[in-house]
Amino acid sequence: MAGKGNEKIKPLSAGEIAAYSMGSLGSQFSNNCVNAFFLVYLCIYQGLNPLIMTIAFVLAKFWDAINDPILAAIVNNVKKSRLGRYRPWIFFGALINAMTLVVMFFPMGQGVSTPARYVFYISMYVLWGMSFTLVDVPFWTMLPTIANSTEERNKASSMAKLIGGLGGFLVGMVGTSIVLPNFSKYGMNKAYMIIGASAGAIMIIFLLVTVIFNKEKYPVPHSNVSLKTIIELFKSNDQLRPYAFSLVLYLSGVNIASSQILYLYTYCYEDGANLIDSTYSYTLFWIIACTGQGIAMFFYNQITKKIPRQKIYEFSFWGCIISYILLFVIFFFLKEKNYLINAIAIALSGSFLMLASGMNQIGSTVMIADITDYGEYKTGKRADSIMFSVSTLIGKIASAVAMLIIGIGISAAGLPTISDLPVTNPDGTYNCSVSAFYKDDKYLINNEEKWELIQSDSQYDGKVEFVKENLISKDSLTVLRAYMFLMPIPLCIVALIIYKRKYRLYGKVYDDIKAEIDRRRMESGFDKYSQPSGKKENVMKGNGE
Repeated sequence: MAGKGNEKIKPLSAGEIAAYSMGSLGSQFSNNCVNAFFLVYLCIYQGLNPLIMTIAFVLAKFWDAINDPILAAIVNNVKKSRLGRYRPWIFFGALINAMTLVVMFFPMGQGVSTPARYVFYISMYVLWGMSFTLVDVPFWTMLPTIANSTEERNKASSMAKLIGGLGGFLVGMVGTSIVLPNFSKYGMNKAYMIIGASAGAIMIIFLLVTVIFNKEKYPVPHSNVSLKTIIELFKSNDQLRPYAFSLVLYLSGVNIASSQILYLYTYCYEDGANLIDSTYSYTLFWIIACTGQGIAMFFYNQITKKIPRQKIYEFSFWGCIISYILLFVIFFFLKEKNYLINAIAIALSGSFLMLASGMNQIGSTVMIADITDYGEYKTGKRADSIMFSVSTLIGKIASAVAMLIIGIGISAAGLPTISDLPVTNPDGTYNCSVSAFYKDDKYLINNEEKWELIQSDSQYDGKVEFVKENLISKDSLTVLRAYMFLMPIPLCIVALIIYKRKYRLYGKVYDDIKAEIDRRRMESGFDKYSQPSGKKENVMKGNGE
Protein backbone atom coordinates (compact mmCIF):
# COMPACT_ATOMS: atom_id res chain seq x y z
CA MET A 1 0.00 0.00 0.00
CA ALA A 2 1.08 3.55 -0.56
CA GLY A 3 2.90 5.16 2.26
CA LYS A 4 2.02 8.54 3.69
CA GLY A 5 4.07 11.60 3.00
CA ASN A 6 7.53 10.56 1.89
CA GLU A 7 7.34 7.01 3.27
CA LYS A 8 8.57 4.77 0.52
CA ILE A 9 6.40 2.06 -1.01
CA LYS A 10 7.62 -1.52 -0.87
CA PRO A 11 9.08 -2.84 -4.13
CA LEU A 12 6.88 -4.98 -6.35
CA SER A 13 6.66 -8.41 -4.71
CA ALA A 14 6.72 -11.82 -6.38
CA GLY A 15 3.10 -12.32 -5.33
CA GLU A 16 2.02 -9.07 -6.98
CA ILE A 17 3.86 -9.99 -10.17
CA ALA A 18 2.16 -13.40 -10.16
CA ALA A 19 -1.28 -11.83 -9.58
CA TYR A 20 -0.74 -9.35 -12.40
CA SER A 21 0.41 -12.14 -14.72
CA MET A 22 -2.71 -14.19 -14.02
CA GLY A 23 -4.76 -11.41 -15.62
CA SER A 24 -2.70 -11.68 -18.78
CA LEU A 25 -3.39 -15.42 -18.88
CA GLY A 26 -7.11 -14.76 -18.54
CA SER A 27 -7.31 -12.16 -21.28
CA GLN A 28 -5.27 -14.27 -23.68
CA PHE A 29 -7.65 -17.19 -23.17
CA SER A 30 -10.35 -15.02 -24.70
CA ASN A 31 -8.17 -13.52 -27.41
CA ASN A 32 -6.68 -16.79 -28.62
CA CYS A 33 -9.95 -18.65 -28.39
CA VAL A 34 -11.40 -16.27 -30.98
CA ASN A 35 -8.25 -16.17 -33.13
CA ALA A 36 -7.86 -19.95 -33.20
CA PHE A 37 -11.42 -21.22 -33.45
CA PHE A 38 -14.00 -18.61 -34.43
CA LEU A 39 -13.38 -18.40 -38.17
CA VAL A 40 -13.04 -22.18 -38.44
CA TYR A 41 -16.32 -22.61 -36.54
CA LEU A 42 -18.19 -20.17 -38.76
CA CYS A 43 -16.93 -21.50 -42.07
CA ILE A 44 -17.07 -25.23 -41.34
CA TYR A 45 -19.97 -25.62 -38.95
CA GLN A 46 -22.14 -22.60 -39.74
CA GLY A 47 -21.61 -22.77 -43.50
CA LEU A 48 -20.50 -19.15 -43.95
CA ASN A 49 -18.29 -18.08 -46.85
CA PRO A 50 -14.60 -17.79 -45.79
CA LEU A 51 -13.90 -14.88 -48.16
CA ILE A 52 -16.87 -12.85 -46.92
CA MET A 53 -15.96 -13.51 -43.28
CA THR A 54 -12.31 -12.63 -43.86
CA ILE A 55 -13.28 -9.28 -45.41
CA ALA A 56 -15.74 -8.65 -42.57
CA PHE A 57 -13.11 -9.41 -39.93
CA VAL A 58 -10.58 -7.11 -41.61
CA LEU A 59 -13.12 -4.27 -41.63
CA ALA A 60 -13.92 -5.01 -38.00
CA LYS A 61 -10.23 -4.73 -37.14
CA PHE A 62 -10.04 -1.31 -38.76
CA TRP A 63 -13.16 -0.28 -36.85
CA ASP A 64 -11.34 -1.38 -33.69
CA ALA A 65 -8.45 0.83 -34.72
CA ILE A 66 -10.89 3.75 -34.70
CA ASN A 67 -12.79 2.97 -31.51
CA ASP A 68 -9.82 1.83 -29.40
CA PRO A 69 -8.56 5.38 -28.74
CA ILE A 70 -12.15 6.50 -28.09
CA LEU A 71 -12.66 3.77 -25.47
CA ALA A 72 -9.22 4.52 -24.05
CA ALA A 73 -10.13 8.19 -23.73
CA ILE A 74 -13.27 7.21 -21.80
CA VAL A 75 -11.20 5.04 -19.46
CA ASN A 76 -8.68 7.83 -19.04
CA ASN A 77 -11.27 10.55 -18.33
CA VAL A 78 -13.67 8.79 -15.95
CA LYS A 79 -13.15 9.80 -12.33
CA LYS A 80 -11.01 7.44 -10.28
CA SER A 81 -12.90 5.23 -7.81
CA ARG A 82 -11.85 3.77 -4.45
CA LEU A 83 -10.56 0.71 -6.33
CA GLY A 84 -8.39 2.88 -8.53
CA ARG A 85 -8.74 4.10 -12.08
CA TYR A 86 -8.22 0.85 -13.98
CA ARG A 87 -9.32 -2.15 -11.90
CA PRO A 88 -13.09 -1.50 -12.19
CA TRP A 89 -12.77 -1.37 -15.99
CA ILE A 90 -10.83 -4.65 -16.00
CA PHE A 91 -13.52 -6.37 -13.93
CA PHE A 92 -16.62 -5.18 -15.77
CA GLY A 93 -14.90 -5.45 -19.16
CA ALA A 94 -14.08 -9.09 -18.39
CA LEU A 95 -17.72 -9.85 -17.56
CA ILE A 96 -18.97 -8.31 -20.82
CA ASN A 97 -16.25 -9.97 -22.89
CA ALA A 98 -16.87 -13.41 -21.35
CA MET A 99 -20.61 -13.22 -22.01
CA THR A 100 -19.95 -12.13 -25.58
CA LEU A 101 -17.51 -15.01 -26.02
CA VAL A 102 -20.19 -17.54 -25.11
CA VAL A 103 -22.79 -15.98 -27.42
CA MET A 104 -20.30 -15.92 -30.32
CA PHE A 105 -20.25 -19.71 -30.41
CA PHE A 106 -24.02 -20.06 -30.09
CA PRO A 107 -25.25 -22.19 -33.03
CA MET A 108 -27.95 -20.74 -35.25
CA GLY A 109 -30.87 -23.08 -36.01
CA GLN A 110 -31.61 -24.34 -39.49
CA GLY A 111 -34.53 -21.93 -39.78
CA VAL A 112 -32.26 -18.86 -39.51
CA SER A 113 -31.48 -17.33 -42.90
CA THR A 114 -27.91 -17.00 -44.14
CA PRO A 115 -27.95 -13.14 -44.15
CA ALA A 116 -29.14 -13.20 -40.54
CA ARG A 117 -26.25 -15.49 -39.64
CA TYR A 118 -23.76 -13.05 -41.17
CA VAL A 119 -25.27 -10.10 -39.31
CA PHE A 120 -25.36 -11.94 -35.98
CA TYR A 121 -21.84 -13.35 -35.99
CA ILE A 122 -20.18 -10.24 -37.42
CA SER A 123 -21.97 -8.10 -34.81
CA MET A 124 -20.80 -10.43 -32.04
CA TYR A 125 -17.25 -10.24 -33.35
CA VAL A 126 -17.31 -6.44 -33.28
CA LEU A 127 -18.80 -6.41 -29.76
CA TRP A 128 -16.20 -8.90 -28.60
CA GLY A 129 -13.38 -6.70 -29.97
CA MET A 130 -14.72 -3.59 -28.23
CA SER A 131 -15.24 -5.36 -24.90
CA PHE A 132 -11.75 -6.89 -25.13
CA THR A 133 -10.37 -3.36 -25.44
CA LEU A 134 -12.10 -2.49 -22.15
CA VAL A 135 -10.03 -5.25 -20.55
CA ASP A 136 -6.74 -5.02 -22.39
CA VAL A 137 -6.10 -1.26 -22.35
CA PRO A 138 -6.70 -0.76 -18.60
CA PHE A 139 -4.73 -3.92 -17.80
CA TRP A 140 -1.53 -2.72 -19.46
CA THR A 141 -2.13 0.92 -18.56
CA MET A 142 -2.09 -0.11 -14.90
CA LEU A 143 1.55 -1.22 -15.18
CA PRO A 144 3.13 2.17 -14.28
CA THR A 145 0.84 2.39 -11.21
CA ILE A 146 2.14 -0.88 -9.75
CA ALA A 147 5.75 -0.70 -10.98
CA ASN A 148 7.67 2.57 -11.01
CA SER A 149 11.17 1.60 -12.20
CA THR A 150 12.18 0.12 -15.53
CA GLU A 151 13.51 -2.97 -13.73
CA GLU A 152 10.18 -3.57 -11.97
CA ARG A 153 8.29 -3.02 -15.24
CA ASN A 154 10.60 -5.53 -16.93
CA LYS A 155 9.85 -8.12 -14.27
CA ALA A 156 6.09 -7.57 -14.30
CA SER A 157 5.67 -7.30 -18.07
CA SER A 158 7.99 -10.23 -18.86
CA MET A 159 6.15 -12.54 -16.47
CA ALA A 160 2.76 -11.27 -17.68
CA LYS A 161 3.72 -11.89 -21.30
CA LEU A 162 5.11 -15.32 -20.40
CA ILE A 163 1.96 -16.40 -18.57
CA GLY A 164 -0.22 -14.79 -21.25
CA GLY A 165 1.62 -16.76 -23.92
CA LEU A 166 0.97 -19.90 -21.88
CA GLY A 167 -2.73 -19.01 -21.91
CA GLY A 168 -2.69 -18.72 -25.68
CA PHE A 169 -0.96 -22.08 -25.97
CA LEU A 170 -3.35 -23.78 -23.51
CA VAL A 171 -6.40 -22.62 -25.47
CA GLY A 172 -5.13 -24.31 -28.62
CA MET A 173 -3.98 -27.45 -26.85
CA VAL A 174 -7.09 -27.88 -24.70
CA GLY A 175 -9.39 -27.10 -27.63
CA THR A 176 -7.80 -29.34 -30.26
CA SER A 177 -6.52 -32.14 -28.02
CA ILE A 178 -9.16 -32.39 -25.27
CA VAL A 179 -12.46 -30.63 -25.93
CA LEU A 180 -13.03 -31.33 -29.63
CA PRO A 181 -11.98 -35.03 -29.58
CA ASN A 182 -14.01 -35.81 -26.43
CA PHE A 183 -17.11 -33.69 -26.99
CA SER A 184 -17.49 -33.95 -30.77
CA LYS A 185 -19.67 -37.03 -30.25
CA TYR A 186 -22.32 -34.66 -28.89
CA GLY A 187 -22.04 -32.52 -32.00
CA MET A 188 -19.32 -30.08 -33.03
CA ASN A 189 -21.54 -27.08 -32.32
CA LYS A 190 -21.77 -28.08 -28.67
CA ALA A 191 -18.06 -28.79 -28.53
CA TYR A 192 -17.26 -25.29 -29.76
CA MET A 193 -19.74 -23.79 -27.30
CA ILE A 194 -17.87 -25.58 -24.50
CA ILE A 195 -14.60 -24.07 -25.74
CA GLY A 196 -16.11 -20.56 -25.70
CA ALA A 197 -17.76 -20.97 -22.30
CA SER A 198 -14.59 -22.44 -20.76
CA ALA A 199 -12.41 -19.62 -22.10
CA GLY A 200 -14.88 -17.02 -20.78
CA ALA A 201 -15.00 -18.57 -17.30
CA ILE A 202 -11.21 -18.87 -17.09
CA MET A 203 -10.87 -15.26 -18.22
CA ILE A 204 -13.08 -13.94 -15.42
CA ILE A 205 -11.41 -16.08 -12.72
CA PHE A 206 -7.85 -15.03 -13.53
CA LEU A 207 -8.62 -11.37 -14.13
CA LEU A 208 -10.29 -11.32 -10.72
CA VAL A 209 -6.94 -12.36 -9.24
CA THR A 210 -5.37 -9.24 -10.76
CA VAL A 211 -8.19 -6.97 -9.59
CA ILE A 212 -8.10 -8.29 -6.02
CA PHE A 213 -4.37 -8.58 -5.39
CA ASN A 214 -2.89 -5.67 -7.38
CA LYS A 215 -3.25 -2.21 -5.89
CA GLU A 216 -2.55 0.94 -7.91
CA LYS A 217 0.26 2.03 -5.60
CA TYR A 218 2.00 4.74 -7.60
CA PRO A 219 -0.16 7.73 -8.45
CA VAL A 220 0.81 9.17 -11.81
CA PRO A 221 -0.07 12.65 -13.04
CA HIS A 222 -3.36 12.59 -14.89
CA SER A 223 -5.03 14.96 -17.33
CA ASN A 224 -8.24 14.53 -19.29
CA VAL A 225 -7.84 13.90 -23.00
CA SER A 226 -9.98 14.18 -26.10
CA LEU A 227 -9.74 12.87 -29.65
CA LYS A 228 -7.87 16.04 -30.50
CA THR A 229 -5.39 15.15 -27.77
CA ILE A 230 -4.88 11.73 -29.31
CA ILE A 231 -3.92 13.27 -32.66
CA GLU A 232 -1.65 15.75 -30.90
CA LEU A 233 0.08 12.91 -29.06
CA PHE A 234 1.13 11.35 -32.34
CA LYS A 235 2.25 14.72 -33.66
CA SER A 236 4.20 15.76 -30.57
CA ASN A 237 5.69 12.44 -29.48
CA ASP A 238 8.44 11.72 -31.99
CA GLN A 239 9.18 8.39 -30.28
CA LEU A 240 5.60 7.12 -30.44
CA ARG A 241 5.51 7.33 -34.24
CA PRO A 242 8.55 5.12 -35.04
CA TYR A 243 7.51 2.70 -32.29
CA ALA A 244 4.02 2.33 -33.75
CA PHE A 245 5.05 2.06 -37.42
CA SER A 246 7.88 -0.37 -36.68
CA LEU A 247 5.73 -2.62 -34.48
CA VAL A 248 2.83 -2.71 -36.96
CA LEU A 249 5.15 -4.04 -39.67
CA TYR A 250 6.86 -6.50 -37.35
CA LEU A 251 3.62 -7.92 -35.91
CA SER A 252 2.08 -8.15 -39.39
CA GLY A 253 4.90 -10.50 -40.35
CA VAL A 254 4.64 -12.56 -37.18
CA ASN A 255 0.84 -12.79 -37.50
CA ILE A 256 1.11 -13.97 -41.11
CA ALA A 257 3.45 -16.78 -40.11
CA SER A 258 1.75 -17.86 -36.88
CA SER A 259 -1.78 -17.65 -38.34
CA GLN A 260 -0.85 -19.62 -41.44
CA ILE A 261 0.70 -22.41 -39.39
CA LEU A 262 -2.81 -23.78 -38.79
CA TYR A 263 -3.47 -23.72 -42.55
CA LEU A 264 -0.13 -25.35 -43.21
CA TYR A 265 -0.83 -28.19 -40.84
CA THR A 266 -4.35 -28.57 -42.21
CA TYR A 267 -3.18 -28.97 -45.80
CA CYS A 268 -0.06 -31.03 -45.00
CA TYR A 269 -1.87 -33.79 -43.12
CA GLU A 270 -1.51 -37.35 -44.36
CA ASP A 271 -4.80 -37.14 -46.28
CA GLY A 272 -3.73 -33.85 -47.84
CA ALA A 273 -0.08 -33.54 -48.88
CA ASN A 274 1.01 -36.64 -46.94
CA LEU A 275 3.68 -34.75 -44.96
CA ILE A 276 2.41 -34.53 -41.39
CA ASP A 277 0.38 -36.87 -39.20
CA SER A 278 -2.81 -35.15 -38.07
CA THR A 279 -2.82 -36.85 -34.65
CA TYR A 280 -1.87 -34.11 -32.19
CA SER A 281 0.78 -32.72 -34.56
CA TYR A 282 -0.55 -29.18 -34.19
CA THR A 283 -0.37 -29.53 -30.40
CA LEU A 284 3.17 -30.90 -30.67
CA PHE A 285 4.17 -27.83 -32.66
CA TRP A 286 2.91 -25.42 -30.01
CA ILE A 287 4.44 -27.40 -27.14
CA ILE A 288 7.90 -27.19 -28.69
CA ALA A 289 7.53 -23.71 -30.20
CA CYS A 290 6.11 -22.13 -27.05
CA THR A 291 8.91 -23.66 -25.00
CA GLY A 292 11.26 -21.34 -26.89
CA GLN A 293 8.97 -18.39 -26.24
CA GLY A 294 8.72 -19.33 -22.58
CA ILE A 295 12.50 -19.48 -22.19
CA ALA A 296 12.87 -16.03 -23.75
CA MET A 297 10.21 -14.48 -21.53
CA PHE A 298 11.26 -16.21 -18.31
CA PHE A 299 14.89 -15.15 -18.57
CA TYR A 300 14.28 -11.77 -20.21
CA ASN A 301 14.95 -9.75 -17.07
CA GLN A 302 18.20 -11.64 -16.38
CA ILE A 303 19.29 -11.23 -19.99
CA THR A 304 18.78 -7.45 -19.87
CA LYS A 305 21.33 -7.29 -17.03
CA LYS A 306 23.96 -8.71 -19.38
CA ILE A 307 22.86 -7.32 -22.75
CA PRO A 308 21.42 -3.83 -23.41
CA ARG A 309 17.66 -3.88 -23.88
CA GLN A 310 17.86 -2.23 -27.30
CA LYS A 311 20.18 -5.00 -28.54
CA ILE A 312 17.75 -7.67 -27.41
CA TYR A 313 14.90 -5.86 -29.15
CA GLU A 314 16.98 -5.61 -32.31
CA PHE A 315 17.73 -9.34 -32.12
CA SER A 316 13.98 -10.08 -32.12
CA PHE A 317 13.79 -8.71 -35.69
CA TRP A 318 16.78 -10.71 -36.94
CA GLY A 319 15.57 -13.81 -35.09
CA CYS A 320 12.24 -13.72 -36.92
CA ILE A 321 13.88 -13.15 -40.30
CA ILE A 322 16.20 -16.14 -39.79
CA SER A 323 13.28 -18.28 -38.64
CA TYR A 324 11.17 -17.37 -41.70
CA ILE A 325 13.97 -18.43 -44.03
CA LEU A 326 14.63 -21.62 -42.06
CA LEU A 327 10.96 -22.63 -42.04
CA PHE A 328 10.64 -21.99 -45.77
CA VAL A 329 13.72 -24.04 -46.63
CA ILE A 330 12.97 -26.93 -44.29
CA PHE A 331 9.73 -27.78 -46.10
CA PHE A 332 11.66 -28.68 -49.24
CA PHE A 333 13.45 -31.46 -47.33
CA LEU A 334 10.37 -33.06 -45.77
CA LYS A 335 9.65 -36.59 -46.95
CA GLU A 336 6.21 -38.10 -47.36
CA LYS A 337 4.95 -40.25 -44.46
CA ASN A 338 8.00 -39.30 -42.35
CA TYR A 339 5.45 -37.85 -39.96
CA LEU A 340 7.17 -37.61 -36.57
CA ILE A 341 10.52 -36.30 -37.82
CA ASN A 342 8.74 -33.78 -40.08
CA ALA A 343 6.57 -32.50 -37.22
CA ILE A 344 9.55 -32.14 -34.84
CA ALA A 345 11.70 -30.37 -37.47
CA ILE A 346 8.95 -27.83 -38.17
CA ALA A 347 8.32 -27.29 -34.47
CA LEU A 348 11.99 -26.77 -33.62
CA SER A 349 12.41 -24.19 -36.36
CA GLY A 350 9.17 -22.56 -35.25
CA SER A 351 10.45 -22.34 -31.68
CA PHE A 352 13.12 -19.89 -32.85
CA LEU A 353 10.36 -17.68 -34.25
CA MET A 354 8.47 -17.83 -30.97
CA LEU A 355 11.63 -17.11 -28.96
CA ALA A 356 12.28 -13.94 -30.94
CA SER A 357 8.61 -12.99 -30.78
CA GLY A 358 8.59 -13.43 -27.00
CA MET A 359 11.51 -11.06 -26.57
CA ASN A 360 9.82 -8.52 -28.82
CA GLN A 361 6.55 -8.72 -26.86
CA ILE A 362 8.21 -7.89 -23.56
CA GLY A 363 10.47 -5.22 -25.04
CA SER A 364 7.60 -3.44 -26.78
CA THR A 365 5.49 -3.46 -23.59
CA VAL A 366 8.25 -1.78 -21.59
CA MET A 367 8.89 0.64 -24.44
CA ILE A 368 5.33 1.97 -24.46
CA ALA A 369 5.69 2.73 -20.73
CA ASP A 370 8.90 4.61 -21.51
CA ILE A 371 7.21 6.45 -24.38
CA THR A 372 4.45 7.50 -21.99
CA ASP A 373 7.09 8.98 -19.72
CA TYR A 374 8.63 10.74 -22.71
CA GLY A 375 5.27 12.25 -23.63
CA GLU A 376 4.96 13.65 -20.12
CA TYR A 377 8.51 14.98 -20.38
CA LYS A 378 7.80 16.82 -23.64
CA THR A 379 4.26 18.11 -23.11
CA GLY A 380 3.61 17.90 -19.39
CA LYS A 381 0.48 15.86 -20.08
CA ARG A 382 0.18 12.22 -19.22
CA ALA A 383 -2.49 10.03 -20.87
CA ASP A 384 -1.60 6.48 -19.91
CA SER A 385 -4.78 4.87 -21.23
CA ILE A 386 -4.33 6.48 -24.64
CA MET A 387 -0.67 5.51 -24.84
CA PHE A 388 -1.29 1.93 -23.80
CA SER A 389 -4.26 1.65 -26.15
CA VAL A 390 -1.70 2.11 -28.91
CA SER A 391 -0.42 -1.40 -28.18
CA THR A 392 -3.89 -2.88 -28.60
CA LEU A 393 -4.51 -0.73 -31.67
CA ILE A 394 -1.20 -1.80 -33.22
CA GLY A 395 -2.03 -5.45 -32.67
CA LYS A 396 -5.40 -5.09 -34.38
CA ILE A 397 -4.03 -3.16 -37.36
CA ALA A 398 -1.27 -5.74 -37.77
CA SER A 399 -3.86 -8.52 -37.57
CA ALA A 400 -5.92 -6.83 -40.30
CA VAL A 401 -2.87 -6.48 -42.58
CA ALA A 402 -1.95 -10.12 -41.96
CA MET A 403 -5.48 -11.33 -42.72
CA LEU A 404 -5.45 -9.50 -46.04
CA ILE A 405 -2.14 -11.05 -47.06
CA ILE A 406 -3.24 -14.49 -45.85
CA GLY A 407 -6.46 -14.22 -47.85
CA ILE A 408 -4.50 -13.37 -50.98
CA GLY A 409 -2.11 -16.25 -50.33
CA ILE A 410 -4.85 -18.84 -49.83
CA SER A 411 -6.57 -17.62 -52.99
CA ALA A 412 -3.34 -17.64 -55.01
CA ALA A 413 -2.51 -21.18 -53.81
CA GLY A 414 -5.88 -22.44 -55.08
CA LEU A 415 -6.40 -24.57 -51.98
CA PRO A 416 -9.64 -26.55 -51.71
CA THR A 417 -11.98 -25.92 -48.80
CA ILE A 418 -12.48 -28.50 -46.07
CA SER A 419 -15.87 -29.74 -44.92
CA ASP A 420 -16.83 -31.69 -41.84
CA LEU A 421 -19.23 -34.49 -42.82
CA PRO A 422 -21.32 -35.97 -39.98
CA VAL A 423 -21.66 -39.74 -40.30
CA THR A 424 -24.77 -41.39 -38.87
CA ASN A 425 -25.46 -44.95 -37.76
CA PRO A 426 -28.10 -47.10 -39.53
CA ASP A 427 -30.65 -46.07 -36.89
CA GLY A 428 -30.03 -42.39 -37.68
CA THR A 429 -28.01 -41.56 -34.55
CA TYR A 430 -24.79 -39.56 -34.78
CA ASN A 431 -21.62 -41.66 -35.14
CA CYS A 432 -18.71 -39.34 -35.91
CA SER A 433 -17.48 -36.63 -38.26
CA VAL A 434 -15.21 -37.10 -41.26
CA SER A 435 -13.24 -34.23 -42.78
CA ALA A 436 -13.10 -34.09 -46.57
CA PHE A 437 -11.72 -31.71 -49.18
CA TYR A 438 -14.38 -30.03 -51.27
CA LYS A 439 -13.55 -29.30 -54.90
CA ASP A 440 -15.58 -29.13 -58.12
CA ASP A 441 -18.83 -30.02 -56.29
CA LYS A 442 -17.28 -33.21 -54.91
CA TYR A 443 -16.06 -34.31 -51.49
CA LEU A 444 -12.61 -35.88 -51.94
CA ILE A 445 -11.02 -38.39 -49.55
CA ASN A 446 -7.78 -40.35 -49.95
CA ASN A 447 -7.71 -41.91 -46.50
CA GLU A 448 -9.02 -45.49 -46.56
CA GLU A 449 -10.28 -45.50 -42.96
CA LYS A 450 -12.30 -42.32 -43.55
CA TRP A 451 -13.57 -43.71 -46.85
CA GLU A 452 -14.93 -46.83 -45.15
CA LEU A 453 -16.72 -44.71 -42.54
CA ILE A 454 -18.34 -42.43 -45.11
CA GLN A 455 -19.46 -45.41 -47.19
CA SER A 456 -21.57 -46.64 -44.27
CA ASP A 457 -23.80 -43.56 -44.55
CA SER A 458 -26.14 -43.63 -47.56
CA GLN A 459 -26.73 -39.86 -47.50
CA TYR A 460 -23.32 -39.38 -49.20
CA ASP A 461 -23.94 -41.77 -52.10
CA GLY A 462 -22.54 -40.18 -55.26
CA LYS A 463 -21.31 -37.12 -53.37
CA VAL A 464 -17.96 -38.43 -52.10
CA GLU A 465 -15.09 -39.66 -54.24
CA PHE A 466 -12.04 -41.68 -53.23
CA VAL A 467 -8.74 -40.59 -54.80
CA LYS A 468 -5.35 -42.26 -54.45
CA GLU A 469 -3.07 -39.30 -55.06
CA ASN A 470 -2.28 -36.46 -52.66
CA LEU A 471 -5.04 -33.89 -52.74
CA ILE A 472 -2.76 -30.85 -52.44
CA SER A 473 -0.34 -30.15 -55.27
CA LYS A 474 3.29 -29.22 -54.64
CA ASP A 475 2.75 -25.93 -56.46
CA SER A 476 -0.09 -25.01 -54.10
CA LEU A 477 2.06 -25.76 -51.06
CA THR A 478 4.98 -23.76 -52.49
CA VAL A 479 2.74 -20.71 -52.92
CA LEU A 480 1.34 -21.18 -49.40
CA ARG A 481 4.83 -21.43 -47.87
CA ALA A 482 6.03 -18.41 -49.85
CA TYR A 483 3.21 -16.22 -48.50
CA MET A 484 3.66 -17.66 -45.03
CA PHE A 485 7.41 -17.27 -44.60
CA LEU A 486 8.85 -15.06 -47.38
CA MET A 487 6.26 -12.25 -47.35
CA PRO A 488 7.03 -11.30 -43.70
CA ILE A 489 10.77 -10.83 -44.38
CA PRO A 490 10.60 -7.40 -46.09
CA LEU A 491 8.12 -6.26 -43.44
CA CYS A 492 10.61 -7.12 -40.67
CA ILE A 493 13.52 -5.49 -42.50
CA VAL A 494 11.68 -2.19 -42.96
CA ALA A 495 10.48 -2.33 -39.33
CA LEU A 496 14.05 -2.80 -38.11
CA ILE A 497 15.32 0.12 -40.19
CA ILE A 498 12.63 2.43 -38.75
CA TYR A 499 13.45 1.36 -35.20
CA LYS A 500 17.22 1.77 -35.52
CA ARG A 501 17.04 5.15 -37.22
CA LYS A 502 14.33 6.84 -35.17
CA TYR A 503 13.96 5.29 -31.71
CA ARG A 504 16.31 6.47 -28.95
CA LEU A 505 14.64 5.97 -25.53
CA TYR A 506 17.24 3.74 -23.93
CA GLY A 507 20.39 4.04 -21.85
CA LYS A 508 21.45 7.45 -20.59
CA VAL A 509 18.91 9.28 -22.77
CA TYR A 510 15.97 7.63 -21.04
CA ASP A 511 17.59 7.76 -17.57
CA ASP A 512 18.00 11.54 -17.88
CA ILE A 513 14.37 11.93 -19.04
CA LYS A 514 13.07 9.84 -16.11
CA ALA A 515 15.17 11.80 -13.62
CA GLU A 516 13.79 15.09 -15.00
CA ILE A 517 10.21 13.81 -14.73
CA ASP A 518 10.75 12.79 -11.10
CA ARG A 519 12.29 16.20 -10.33
CA ARG A 520 9.31 18.04 -11.84
CA ARG A 521 6.88 15.89 -9.90
CA MET A 522 8.67 16.62 -6.64
CA GLU A 523 8.65 20.32 -7.34
CA SER A 524 4.93 20.29 -8.11
CA GLY A 525 4.12 18.32 -4.96
CA PHE A 526 3.40 15.13 -6.88
CA ASP A 527 6.10 12.58 -6.09
CA LYS A 528 6.11 8.88 -6.82
CA TYR A 529 5.27 7.92 -3.24
CA SER A 530 2.39 10.23 -2.38
CA GLN A 531 -0.65 11.92 -3.76
CA PRO A 532 -0.31 15.65 -4.57
CA SER A 533 -1.31 17.89 -1.70
CA GLY A 534 -4.40 20.04 -2.03
CA LYS A 535 -5.31 20.98 -5.59
CA LYS A 536 -1.83 21.66 -6.84
CA GLU A 537 -1.30 21.53 -10.53
CA ASN A 538 0.22 18.26 -11.75
CA VAL A 539 3.40 18.02 -13.74
CA MET A 540 3.65 21.04 -15.98
CA LYS A 541 0.17 21.65 -17.46
CA GLY A 542 -1.69 18.44 -16.51
CA ASN A 543 -4.77 19.06 -14.37
CA GLY A 544 -4.92 17.17 -11.07
CA GLU A 545 -7.97 15.41 -9.83
